[in-house]
Amino acid sequence: MPRPRKFRRVLEEPQTRCFKPDSKKIGPSNPIKITVDEFEAIRLRDYHDIQQKKSAEIMGISQPTFHRILTSARKKISRALIDGNTIEIIGGNYITDKKRYKCNGCGFEWRSPEKEYDKCPDCKSEDINIIVGDEEVPKESEDSLLQRRSYGGTGIRAGPPKVCKCPNCGYESPKIKGVPCKNTKCPKCETPLCGAD
Repeated sequence: MPRPRKFRRVLEEPQTRCFKPDSKKIGPSNPIKITVDEFEAIRLRDYHDIQQKKSAEIMGISQPTFHRILTSARKKISRALIDGNTIEIIGGNYITDKKRYKCNGCGFEWRSPEKEYDKCPDCKSEDINIIVGDEEVPKESEDSLLQRRSYGGTGIRAGPPKVCKCPNCGYESPKIKGVPCKNTKCPKCETPLCGAD
């Protein structure tokens, strides 16, 4: 039995979900589908020029897995550009975290619960902030923010999620005790569900 796919960590879902060629289509009519984790790999490695090892850490996956995701995304994008296909960004196996880092130097944002960062992986600036929920504080003030949030504040949740949500179409169902959300598939689009507040 194959092991279950690990959820990839992404900062946020893409703002634009579809790109269409301006001219008349010359290639096949089927759109090219890129998953959100493929989009995130392209964003980190090609757009922000972050090295593959750091990009894999940010996404919470191994370096070989990151390389496979990146190669797949590049191949799909090149095929769409050459053949004149529409590019659609669809769901995939990904999660978003509430705690993230933000660089005050270049504006880059990233998440990584496994590793603490003292420098921005994009511009190497040490002027970074921690964002938890809607609050942003300098990195050195992170402990006080987390402590404040743990005493009745909103933003940091303890315990299991309240609902399971489809990252692709937004379908929600109540969380069943003892059953991980990722083991349940969306009845609308067959995407594994993710835990949500």
